[in-house]
Amino acid sequence: MTNLPVGDITAAIEKLEWYALRWKVEVFHKVMKSGCGAEKARLETADRLAKFLALIAVVSWRIFFLTMSAREKPEAEPETILYPG
Repeated sequence: MTNLPVGDITAAIEKLEWYALRWKVEVFHKVMKSGCGAEKARLETADRLAKFLALIAVVSWRIFFLTMSAREKPEAEPETILYPG
């Protein structure tokens, strides 16, 4: 799991919390790759690729946020996150 020193229970818990966050990062990357088609993009310049990645990072973050919010509070009204017009 880690090569960082773990001297006490507090440090061990901290490393476990870090590891738990890894799965959120995995979900975010899945949204970027599958949902936004990051791997399918065949852009010809680094500048275009950078702009595309910046755009889909924002879109992916919003989708990820909505997903995590719905998991946390499935009974919440959509208006708590989505704003009309």
